Amino acid sequence: MGKSKEIKQIDGRKGNSAKKSIPKLPIPNNERSNTPAMNTAKKSRQKQYAKKAIKNIFGSEVAMFEVMAKKAKEGSYNHLKLLTDTMYNDDKEVANTGKSAPIINFFGDNEVSKKVKDKIIDVSTNIEDE
Repeated sequence: MGKSKEIKQIDGRKGNSAKKSIPKLPIPNNERSNTPAMNTAKKSRQKQYAKKAIKNIFGSEVAMFEVMAKKAKEGSYNHLKLLTDTMYNDDKEVANTGKSAPIINFFGDNEVSKKVKDKIIDVSTNIEDE
């Protein structure tokens, strides 16, 4: 059976023509002027890539740190700084910011309210000395 000549490719509505597909462009080799924003998924990928590269080049993370320690002992300040930063980095993340919410006691007096009451000067309109 052949195609029917009565059925058209386009049904006649305005702008209802067959659309061309969008061609896939190759990724440009030069740098982009608008670099995409860094998000948590990209940050976690960076960590994975770094660990994979370390294992491929040095064999393990321990071997990499040993090489860094040798370079630091030879006098490389950057390697020494990297070692100390990675060693003490956990302390910086856990440190408290020092900000805390105020504590309000509605059930009774505490030491702070007693100190405030002691500092209040009673100025009243009653004159008893006359």
